[in-house]
Order: sequence, then C-alpha cells, then structure tokens
Amino acid sequence: MLYKKYTYGDTDVYFVQTDETGAGLMMFPAGTEADIDALSPDPMVQVALRGSRNLIDYTQGVTMRNRASSVLRIVSQSADPRGVLTHLSDGAGNEYEHTLRHDAETGIFSVRVEYFNRTDREQVLESLQSFSLSGIFNPQNPSPTDEGLRLIRMTSAWSRECRLKEDEFCDLGLDMSWARYGVKCERFGEVGSMPNRGYYPFAAVAGGGCTWSVMLEAPYSWQIEVYKEKETCALSGGLADYEFGHWYKKIPAGGGFKTNFAYLRVKATENIDDVCNDFVQFQDARLKVPEYEESMPVLFNEYCTTWGTPSEENIRAILESIKGLPIGIFVIDCGWYLPENCGWCNAIGDWDESKKLFPDGISSVVSAIRAAGMKAGVWFEFENVGCDSKKFYDESSLLHRDGHVLTSKNRRFLDLRRQEVQAYLKEKMLDFLAEKGFEYIKIDYNDTFGMGGDGAESLGESGRQLTELSLDYLDRLKEAVPEIVIENCSSGGSRIEPKRMGMVSMCSFSDAHECREIPLVAANVSRVVPARQNQVWAVIRKEDTVDRIVWSMTAAMFGRVCISGDVHLIDSAQKAKIKEGIDFYNAVKDVVRGGRIAESFCNVRYYRDPKGCQIYKKVSKDGGRMLVLAHFFERPHERFDCDVTGYKLAAAYTTLDFEVKNGTLSFHPTGEYQGGAFLFERDEN
Repeated sequence: MLYKKYTYGDTDVYFVQTDETGAGLMMFPAGTEADIDALSPDPMVQVALRGSRNLIDYTQGVTMRNRASSVLRIVSQSADPRGVLTHLSDGAGNEYEHTLRHDAETGIFSVRVEYFNRTDREQVLESLQSFSLSGIFNPQNPSPTDEGLRLIRMTSAWSRECRLKEDEFCDLGLDMSWARYGVKCERFGEVGSMPNRGYYPFAAVAGGGCTWSVMLEAPYSWQIEVYKEKETCALSGGLADYEFGHWYKKIPAGGGFKTNFAYLRVKATENIDDVCNDFVQFQDARLKVPEYEESMPVLFNEYCTTWGTPSEENIRAILESIKGLPIGIFVIDCGWYLPENCGWCNAIGDWDESKKLFPDGISSVVSAIRAAGMKAGVWFEFENVGCDSKKFYDESSLLHRDGHVLTSKNRRFLDLRRQEVQAYLKEKMLDFLAEKGFEYIKIDYNDTFGMGGDGAESLGESGRQLTELSLDYLDRLKEAVPEIVIENCSSGGSRIEPKRMGMVSMCSFSDAHECREIPLVAANVSRVVPARQNQVWAVIRKEDTVDRIVWSMTAAMFGRVCISGDVHLIDSAQKAKIKEGIDFYNAVKDVVRGGRIAESFCNVRYYRDPKGCQIYKKVSKDGGRMLVLAHFFERPHERFDCDVTGYKLAAAYTTLDFEVKNGTLSFHPTGEYQGGAFLFERDEN
C-alpha cells in the first residue's frame, strides 16, 4: 500500500493507493494513531459508469458504491496550504479531478469531483458522488472496530425541521458480522425539489472521542451513505444516484460533469454542537448579502395579520400601528394577486396585482412603506402554478412526466427550461419588482416535483436541470434589482440546504407561525443555518399576556426577528413590551450573529404536547459576551439553572423569576410557557 500524508490544522489527511481498490481518502483528528494498512480503504471517487460491475457481493439494490469504475490510480497530485488537487484515471480515458480545500479558520474541508470523458465514445454516469471517506473507526479500541460508533442525522418535516436523531451502529444493523462478510449500508436522503424533507443533508459518525461529519450542497435529490464491509466504515454522499434518485447522465466524448460541494469536518470531539458551530461559521463567512442586511434589521410580515388578504387599507393601518417600533423591512405576503372570481390560495401563476385590494395600485403601498422608513418586500411562488390560475392550463409551459402534465393536488410546475417560460417570468416577476419599487422578495415553494420529468435522459437529470435554473433565477433577481434582499422559503424550511442558502440573504426557518414549540424548532435550525439568515416568526395576538409576548420575542432571538399578528389591535403596554424586546435584541445582535453554541439542552420529546424546558447558551467569538435563551413548557422541567461562571448579568428580557449567584443563573418558573433572554458580560474582577 502506498500513501501520502498531509496535515491541515487539526486534521491529518491520508491519500492511499492499493492494487485492489485504487486510490482512497482517509481523515483523522491530528495525531490519531491509525493502522492505515488495517483500515480497509476503498475508492475516494465513487463513480458508477454504465456497464461497470460491482466489486462486492450482495450490493445490488443496496448501494452503487464500489463499482469497478471507481478503481482509479492517482496520476498526479499537488498540495499547498489551501488544500490538495488530485488527478486520477482508470487508464482507459475516464479521468477525474478531486478537489480538497481547507478553511484554516473553521477547519472545514470543501470537496468536489469532476469527471472528464476522454474516451472515444459516450459514457453514462449512473452515480458520481461529491466525496467519499473511508477508514472510519473507533480510535479508543485497541484494534479497528465499529463498536461504540453512532450515526447522527437531522430529521426534517413540515414545522419540525432539523431535529437531531442518533443511532448506534448496532441498532442500524451496521455492526460487523462474524466472518467479516456481507455489505451493510445505511443510504438515506431526499428525492425531489424540497431537499430538507425527511432529512437535512447532514450526517456525522461519532465515537471514541472523534466525529466525522458532512454537510452537502443539495439543491435537488441527494443521498448520504454509511457503508460497512469489514472492520471500518466509509461515509460518502452527493447527488442521488440511479437507484436512489432515478438519475443518470449521458456524457459525450470530450464532455464532463462536476458535482456540488460537500463540506467535511473531522474533529476530536463528540459534541455535535461544537461541530455544527464550525459549519455555521464557515457558511456565514462566505455569505455575500446586500450591505443593508449587515445590520440584521427586524422584519414585519403581514401574513399572520391578514392571512392572505393584504390590501392598501389594512397595510396602511398596520403601518400606523407599528410606528415607533424599530422595524426595517415590511413584507407583503401571499394574496396580493387575488383574482375577482376565486380565492388567493390556488391562484398563483398569473401574478396580476389585485385592483380590488389595491385600487390605487400596489406601487402606492410600496411608497407608503418607504415613507415609513422601511424597505418593501413581496411574496412570490414563481416556479409553480395553482389550479385557479389561467397558467395552470397552459400545458406547453408546464413540466410533464411520461407525456402527461405533472400535477400534485392543486399545483403544477413551470418548465423553466422553456424560453417562453423565462420570458413570462421576466415580465411577471423580474420587471414587476423593478417597476414597483420592491427591494425584497420572499420566494416560497409549496410542493415538490419529486423524481423530475420529461426532457432529459433521465427523470433525475431533468430535475437537476430545473433546479439549476431555479438557482439561476436568484442571480437574475440580483441583476433586475441590485441589492435586493432574497428570502428562501419553502413551506417554511424545506429548501434550506447550503448551496441555495449561500445565494440568499435569509430563510424562513419553518412554517411554525405561532405555536408554542417555536423555540425548539428555531434552536434545531440554528445548528445548520447562520443566525443572520435564520428568520423566525414572532406572532403577537391581541389577547397575549406579557408572558406570551416575551415567549414569542425571545423565541425569535435564535435568528432574525420577524414580527406579525394583531399589532393593530394591541394596547400600549403590549406594544411597549414588543419594543423592549426589539431593543434587547438589537443590543445582543453581535452574539446572535457571531456567537457559538456553548450549550443546547432540551428534554422535550413531543413537540405538539411539550413538557420540559430548553436552555440555550451562545458565547461571542472573543468570549466577552454570552446570551442565554430559556423556555419553560409544562412541567416536569427537570432543570432550573445554567452555568455562567466568569460572567456578570448585563441585561435581561424576561418574565421568569431568576437570580444569579456564585456563577449560576437559576430560574424559578411560576407558570407554564415562560421564557427569557439574558445577556452576560465577562467579569474582569
């Protein structure tokens, strides 16, 4: 076996090559004692070319890993302080470029693979994964073994985004058999255009004081695999393959294909919050947002005020009622296009502003919003059309599958590849935004086209093409309205994967509008989305007690505060409590934005009937300031304190009875659903 070792920051990187499996990649926390020869490396480029045989028994229908096309030799390799570039070949004209980049600030590695067809004939890719790591083992055991390893994932569903799920290898059937025989594979992911549904594109293998973790760019169907054959395991992932995602792509002679990035972190810790901090810091550092967004202004969205019937009359009333509140953006949500003959919900697609709701034109409302000192935003779901729109019946513009228009209940999908569709969206969306003076767009997406449709060599490839065009519209929006603020929404948080999030200003964290469990979901999403992008609802009702207002406002402090609700019906005391919350939030934005999760305790199991508490602690980069967010549901709470050693209380926004004594913040909840936010500063005494 030949291998080359590089060290980047706190990670040792090994490139290995064997006659049996070709070139492989292993990564360990720096200084880990590893018997490279015993760790069963497998190929670092996992590619399935049509016609290639599988190398291992019992893998058909289980995995497309380790086909003969993955057995490659390293042709050349160059390394510098930023990473390693490796060129590989099968010796028959199928060539690959493997890119591994290192971010010194966070320890995150960016990995991608590019294929080049330098044969004299067409090749068909049935799988090409963004990354593959092998040799994962429990370093606390004397010989390579899977005992003690755990797979950590994040399950996602509507209003239940990014909840941690942890399974021991033995519970997944991944532990080694008596004869070291038989492949075991846990392959999971998402098929369709809502990639954060079922699972968020994240996985970690932890054990023995170490964690191997990955977060994928996954705008469309994706997969991650934990693969076990002998003593050690491999972790790979990327675009969903032919078996899992109905994808294959024809590559002509001279052509090629490049994967999306995978982001890897290998670290000497089993604390998943610590690992996620690195991912979030990495994402935050690469964001390019309008200058206005750098101050993280508070938003108001009228959806939970008008419930889909915004009008000139009620918006002017709302603007009057929120005077004096430091709000920077006002968003007009769905319904502004209300037709004369039906409701708003299924009328998306025609995008004609309602003369009934806006008799003086929507521009007059935009002017009123600007006059009130705020940027004006508007809602679109531009990729889909509803059954009450005329566009629903324009079949030549719509996505087909097997020759039939693809219909999901009340929605159909525009085929963005068609020139007439692109011209239509330019007029109805891009030109509309520029002409009306909007500086913010909320892009919603409330159903998925699943496998994909006609118009490409495979269903999966058509879906990938459509998704790439969807992402392209984010750039077109920025060209049409320079410095536009873009919100990524998809039934809440169904499209919050890293690639799309790297192209927008913020996201809707969830469709959890005013339920009690908002802080639970918001804390979960905070592990994978930078706080300045993580927009959280704070819906205020006229009957809300002070406890309830504080609960809502502090729940939104996990990210970007977005206020909605009965602001036109509340009294002065309620309004004052909202303003107090915004003022507190503005004073702690540096910790919200740049802080690292120091603790995230939650003992609530059933979100719809929550019992227990959540205590969440963030510390600024320099360690000088700390924010504690506490939420108490129904009893039993089990925990009533938080360690604040070395800090002194600077400010609090809460209705909880509390005290700070001997380095401990103690809570004394007197009722159900009480919350609070507490700012601490380093005690220099």
